[in-house]
Amino acid sequence: MDEAVRDLLALRAVKLRPAEDAPEIHGFRCMGVAERVPELGEDPGSMVHVWHVPVDILPLSSTEIERWSVDAPGGRHWILSERPFDEATLDSLKSIDVVIWGPERMARWIGEAVLTGDLVAHSPSLDAHSNIEHDEVLIAEPISPVVALRPLVELDSWLIQRGWDDANTSPVLLSARLWVVDGCLKGPEGGMESCVWNIVEDPWSGSLSIHKPEDELLHPPKLRMIDPPGESWTDLRGMPTDLLKLLDQRKQGEPDSDTGPVSSIMLEWWRLDPDSTSLSEGSLAIPGWIIDADGLETRALHGRNGRLYEIE
Repeated sequence: MDEAVRDLLALRAVKLRPAEDAPEIHGFRCMGVAERVPELGEDPGSMVHVWHVPVDILPLSSTEIERWSVDAPGGRHWILSERPFDEATLDSLKSIDVVIWGPERMARWIGEAVLTGDLVAHSPSLDAHSNIEHDEVLIAEPISPVVALRPLVELDSWLIQRGWDDANTSPVLLSARLWVVDGCLKGPEGGMESCVWNIVEDPWSGSLSIHKPEDELLHPPKLRMIDPPGESWTDLRGMPTDLLKLLDQRKQGEPDSDTGPVSSIMLEWWRLDPDSTSLSEGSLAIPGWIIDADGLETRALHGRNGRLYEIE
């Protein structure tokens, strides 16, 4: 976890330096001091002590937090706890400037970084399991898709707007398709123009769109892939109306007359010629999260449109 935090801070131009004034406190390890922490909204020059509380069987007790507050040096503090804690404990820490993130908030922070490609997740090497008994089952590492889209949803803001700050979340990839359409547009006078399109088929929203290279993640994460429920896929080889509407174009035609002072140029429809069209499909991933909130059945949050969808 330490390395993940250091990597994420480094990506934000934040460098941790040793904290020479930090004492040894049981259960709390000072990772260092940062000049600023963007996640906390700190202004440049505001020094922040960054602490790590490793995982343990028991939650982080109020007694442990109070003992830490007595021994901690002055200034601002950011505690990353892998142990859950009672939020009410913070009421007794008004004399010290501290922000505590529990395991759920940490998971969201790291999960968002994985989805955006800032942080690359690796499964443990199989070499580390050379002593596994033959009758044990090995779970294969998820395979990263060829293409994944960037998320547009900011998870924390999305949860806060709905009052689901304490919801359990985990990053996933939602299965989609990337189609390559190779065909011709046919003009009203019979002219033909060859074109190639990349089409995103989003079975979750039931939509088709033109794929833009700038929407791609440079380093797609290796996460669990979730398939849409039921018969959500569309066979584009059948040339559905939505595909034809998406690819048909209006182009400027020839001037009506070139003898007068003003010539009229009409827009003409150039439409996809099905007879000259071939299609091929490939895998595509849309970023998302599994949302488990009180009073809500487990749903998948679409990382592009911000909508919730049922999962099987």
